[in-house]
Amino acid sequence: MEKHFEPSKLDIKIFDEKNSRPFTETPLDDKEVYELQDETMRTPLEKADVFEKLLQTEDACELWIVPVTEATSSFTQTLSEEKTSALFGMLSSFRDKVQRDRTFLIFGPDCSGNMKEKVEQLGYTLLPCEPNDLKSVTVEY
Repeated sequence: MEKHFEPSKLDIKIFDEKNSRPFTETPLDDKEVYELQDETMRTPLEKADVFEKLLQTEDACELWIVPVTEATSSFTQTLSEEKTSALFGMLSSFRDKVQRDRTFLIFGPDCSGNMKEKVEQLGYTLLPCEPNDLKSVTVEY
C-alpha cells in the first residue's frame, strides 16, 4: 500500500555540521523551545505512524533534529518512563557514550497555543528548554 504525504507546515531542520552549535548560531528571541521525547515502548512502525500524525499539524512550527554524543548515564537520568530508563540503565553498564538524535520543537508566534496539547496527546513528552542550557548543545556523531 502506497502512502501519499501532504506537504507539512512543520518545518524540519536537520543539523549535521559536526561541532556546530545550532542554538547559538540561530536567534530564537521570540520563540519557545521544547525537547520532544518519545519514551513509550512503541515499535518503530508505531513511532512512524505517530510521527506522521505530528507532521499533519496545521501549526507552523519548527522541528530541529540535532545528532549528539553524550554520556549514557546522563541520558538515562533524563528519562521518566521506568521501562525505558531501565533499558538504557542496562546499556550504560557496558557502554560509556550513546549517540542519538535530540529533537526540539520550536514554537514561534504563528504556532497555536494548543500545539503542546496536541503533541502530548500523541504520547510525546515535551520538556521546556532554557536558552542558557541550549547554548551547550553541540552536533557530535
